[in-house]
Parts: sequence; C-alpha cells; structure tokens
Amino acid sequence: MATARVVQIPNGRTEPLPGRDRGDRGDRHLRVVPPNRRAWPALRLSPRTGVILTVLLFAALFCVAVSHALLIGGQARVDDLDQQVAAEQARYEELRRDVAELEAPQRILSEATDQLGMVPGGDPTWLSPDEPAPHDDVSDDPPPESPDTSAARVKPYLEPTG
Repeated sequence: MATARVVQIPNGRTEPLPGRDRGDRGDRHLRVVPPNRRAWPALRLSPRTGVILTVLLFAALFCVAVSHALLIGGQARVDDLDQQVAAEQARYEELRRDVAELEAPQRILSEATDQLGMVPGGDPTWLSPDEPAPHDDVSDDPPPESPDTSAARVKPYLEPTG
C-alpha cells in the first residue's frame, strides 16, 4: 500500500508533495479533511447550567434511593403477611383434619355407645295387618279434596283415639 505525505501550506490548504503525479495509482485521490468544530455545539455550557444539572442529577439519585428504601420497607411488610398466611393455612388444614376425625362414623358410634349409652339398632321388623283396611266409601273414585284446612275440620283427625 502506498502512502502519501501531505504538507500543510500556511494558508490552511493541503496539497500533495511536489513530485507526486495525481495520476499515480498509489494516491487514490485522498486528501486531509479539517476537523469539524461544530459537531458538538450543545456541550458548551455555562457554569450556572452545569451547577443546575448537577443538582438535578443528585436530586434524581436521592429520589431513586428514597423509592428503593420505601420498596424495601414494603417488601418487609409483604414478607410478614406471607408468613401469617402460611401459618393460617397450616392452622386451617389442621382444623379440617380435626373435623374429618370428628365426623368419622366409627368415632360417632363409639361416642354414642360409650358416653351416651345408646345401642345400635337391629334389623327392622315389618308388620303387615291380617285384615285389609276398611273402606268407608263404596265408590272407587276418591272424594274431591277440599281446600278447607280449618282447625275445626282437621282437629278430629289429630286427636288420639282411645
């Protein structure tokens, strides 16, 4: 790769050294470009602006620190509540187990026989009458039902027969 030396002329222009032909392939039409001084015009700040930006930066960092402190305090409260929830869930499961034990048929049977003196029932005995029930009405049609449910009409059926 060929290199070209460039000499700066006092008027600010740059030209290749004498004796180098522009048609030479080693040059490749390269030239030195002066730096652009207007690339960052916003970086020139007054001292007052710099102080204000610094104060704002510290205020923002202080706000971030305060918010983190509040988050940590809130997280401690959430952790306490999670522990309480876990304890209450364990208590709830224990109470459910106790209820299941108290509702067990074997425990109810032992309580009834031991403490209350109850006796388990035997097989039921079914009674059947020797004679069929007498029919007061000869007709096969049932009597029409009356919507009258007064106490005087119903009372004879409710009194004990002797």
